[in-house]
Amino acid sequence: MSKKLLYTLLAGALSLSVLGACSEGSDPADTEGVDPVEEAPAEETEEADE
Repeated sequence: MSKKLLYTLLAGALSLSVLGACSEGSDPADTEGVDPVEEAPAEETEEADE
């Protein structure tokens, strides 16, 4: 296989991957059925009260 053909195929694959990554995918905020993760409140230490 010639280098020119190899480079052309690699450039095409790179272009398709970039276009695929930039396409409109599913909305990340649309998480139906998934419970949100709640963080535990931070504990206060005696050093902070000084």
